[in-house]
Amino acid sequence: MKTNTIILEGGLGNRMRVAAAAFAMAQRTGIPMQVIWTSQWGMRCRFDELFQENEVFIRDAQGFEKILFARPTWKNLHLPRLLQRLSFQHIILAPQIWDLNKEGFDYEAWFKQGNTLMTAYRDFCPWTSDNLHLLFQPNERVCEIVNARTSKFSAHSIGVHIRRADHQQAIDQSPLELFITAIDREIEQYDDLCIYLATDDEATKTALFSRYGGRVLTSPAVATRDSTKGIREALVDMLTLSHTQHIYGSAGSTFSPIAACLGDVPITILQRDGKGSIDLLCQTKS
Repeated sequence: MKTNTIILEGGLGNRMRVAAAAFAMAQRTGIPMQVIWTSQWGMRCRFDELFQENEVFIRDAQGFEKILFARPTWKNLHLPRLLQRLSFQHIILAPQIWDLNKEGFDYEAWFKQGNTLMTAYRDFCPWTSDNLHLLFQPNERVCEIVNARTSKFSAHSIGVHIRRADHQQAIDQSPLELFITAIDREIEQYDDLCIYLATDDEATKTALFSRYGGRVLTSPAVATRDSTKGIREALVDMLTLSHTQHIYGSAGSTFSPIAACLGDVPITILQRDGKGSIDLLCQTKS
């Protein structure tokens, strides 16, 4: 029986968009797709520690799969790549997808061959927000935290996602002053404005608390992607953003666009050149 395999790579938003694309592709081809979630740098967390288990489609790597589907590095002597080439007839690696997308590569024909392996942090075919909702149902603990935060929202709540850390495009193209301008404009319209801030930068939290005081709600934790707690907080941030009425996001980040897709919320990417494009293949909800 033919089957195809995708290894999710990258951060939370990138994994979610790849899984949604994989689900859409499985529907188009009629060939079963197994989507593998591995714990690796930047994502030290199991799928079932965040979401309700979905063994039919997305699942955590088990047993030998933890070796076969691991990210090849000098520490493992790149053994996973050798094992993958022995196990699969056709392979596309994550760095290739950018160029293949630009070239209009026929992914559907490629997947119809069967016995394919793709590693990906970028989507490769159109998908809908319905796909996200079907695949990513947060577990009970995550829902409890999200409900506690959204219960503090006012009638007019906006989401602000300011990405910093190692994301140079967001740092260069989405400076703090653009967010301040957008927030000030919102406050002029709504006296009761509530600002939900999702950021990986403590200095940004301090700056916005200093300017807007009690209007600002945010995670009390220091952002980290190297622990289950840190990734869970990131998911809570994403889901809380999805409950706001408008999201202001950072250039080059998938995080807030995925939040917007989850909540069908309007989003504005704040960028120096004013273009603010969203690099997702998400279509109108079906």
